[in-house]
Formats: sequence, structure tokens, C-alpha cells
Amino acid sequence: MKKFLTATTCLVFLGLLVHGAAYAQQTTTGDRKLNSLLGKIDQLAKADREGFIRQLSQKHNVPEEEIRQAKERYGLSDGDTFMATVLSKIFKKPVGVVAEEYQKNQGQGWGVMAMNMGIKPGSPEFKQMKANASDSVDNMKTMAKAKKRQQKQEMKKKREQGRKIKDETQGKGQEKGKKK
Repeated sequence: MKKFLTATTCLVFLGLLVHGAAYAQQTTTGDRKLNSLLGKIDQLAKADREGFIRQLSQKHNVPEEEIRQAKERYGLSDGDTFMATVLSKIFKKPVGVVAEEYQKNQGQGWGVMAMNMGIKPGSPEFKQMKANASDSVDNMKTMAKAKKRQQKQEMKKKREQGRKIKDETQGKGQEKGKKK
């Protein structure tokens, strides 16, 4: 019985530890809708990280390499990379400088950092950040659908080619049988 209680306690503790680590990884802004959008960006970007970075680069006119370096150097999630890129554009600072500032004050979240930089909740800049996040999510969903559609088309072509090869080899086998 003692072993059972010990094992149960350890499992509960492990579950709480894993849940806490997952919560700590989430990007926080202080705005539920923006947090949700950044969570979706994290999910969708996993499917095509290069496409995500390319999209950020094009939308905010920031070199891909600058975004990639900040992401790698400061260990940013995709949502954090999005926020660092957006704020770098608003404040005309390199993404790396914004990411470094975020890393120094990471426990406070992006909302506090944005407020410290002069973006107040409800301000036009804050609303623009939310709109940019929403646009990015929509764009990433569209890209994911297009990629799936392309993969389906490629699979269909491969199946058709396989059938043609199979039909050709079966036809040749029948011809050999007729000649004898």
C-alpha cells in the first residue's frame, strides 16, 4: 500500500511538473485573444518553419536571416519570434535587440514588455499587433491547406504512374505468352 501511494504521488507530481513546463513555454501577452493567436502560430508554424519565417520576413520587411538568428540565439518559440519581429518593426529596432530585451524580462511576458516600450492595451499599435497575428494565422492555415492539396496531387500522380508501370509490365508478360 505504501508503494502504491508513493507511486501515485510521484505520478501526480510528474504530471504537475510537465503541465507547468508546458505552461511556461506558452507565449503570454496579458490579452487572451492575442495569447490564443500566438498559440495557434506556434502550432501552425511547426508544419513549415521556413515558410513561417519567410512570411514574417515578407510581411514585416525584415531579413529572414535576422529573424532566424534571433530565434536560435534566444531560443524563441514561434509565437515569441512573431512578437519580436512585430515589435522590432514598430520600434524600428533589430529583432535581436527586442528578443534580448524579452529574454532579460521573460517572466513578465510580451504584454508588459510592449507596455514598457509604449504600447498600451487597446491602443492602435496593440490592435495592429492583434490584427497581424490574426492575419498570420489565416495565412498559415491557407498555406497548410495548399501544401496538403499539393501533397495529395503528388500522391495521386505517383499512384497513376505506378498503375501505368504495372499495366505495362502485365501487358508485356501477356505478349510473351502469346508468342510461344
